[in-house]
Amino acid sequence: MGQVVYLGLCLLGCLILNPLAEGAANRTQSARTPCPAGAVFYRKYCYEYSSSSRSWDDAEVSCQRRHGSQLASILSAREANVVYSYLRQYGSSNVWIGLVADRGTSNMIWEWSDGSVFSQPLWDGRSISNSISSDECVSISYSGSQKWIQRSCTTTLPFLCKYKATY
Repeated sequence: MGQVVYLGLCLLGCLILNPLAEGAANRTQSARTPCPAGAVFYRKYCYEYSSSSRSWDDAEVSCQRRHGSQLASILSAREANVVYSYLRQYGSSNVWIGLVADRGTSNMIWEWSDGSVFSQPLWDGRSISNSISSDECVSISYSGSQKWIQRSCTTTLPFLCKYKATY
């Protein structure tokens, strides 16, 4: 009698646990990526290239409409290298980034559109001009010399958005 009860309990256990095991086996694991396809991830942020040529202001608005982002701020040499490597695959040599001048009373004050602190040393050895001019926005050239270039904000260029990655 003891063996029959033991066998019955084993069969009952198999019947109860089988649907759970089957469900686990049929579940597919999907890889979690913090950025959408076509974007690159670096230190909690996604960088996304847009080939649409826009003025700096229109590019900033386009970034805000997508993912609630801004034009990209580039805050370190390592971040710049990640961005340059990412952009090379797109072929266009200049894109808008989020560096823009605020016209002061006697000179221009440079700031990132996302509020990050501007760091002069990333300006490839040349000095950024603080003189009042119509070249109040900055693009980056990533073909060859990787220069940051002051331009008129009305110039139309592709652009790079930066936003917090989702986990």
